[in-house]
Amino acid sequence: MVSTTESTDEATLNAIRQRLMETGDWDRIQKLLREQLEENGWVDDLKDLAKEKARAQETPNLGNLIKEISETARGMINESTRRDVAQEIEAVLDREVDQA
Repeated sequence: MVSTTESTDEATLNAIRQRLMETGDWDRIQKLLREQLEENGWVDDLKDLAKEKARAQETPNLGNLIKEISETARGMINESTRRDVAQEIEAVLDREVDQA
């Protein structure tokens, strides 16, 4: 059973995501993230990891591959990229709160 706190948190995150999309900030932040991941070699490293894991599967299955590499992929994101994206999100949220 989903707790009230979990559903409230999910509703809050959905509202924030919706507002970010309405203002165009969602696309801007995604672009920043994508550029930094490419610059830092994360994209190439992830492709290499995915190829390695896919070759090791007896029967190739995209869903299983995604499950297998997702946690590792998140862990491969460097700290400066995490910090930069978090700062952008915080700046947008601060601006939105000030306008409210």
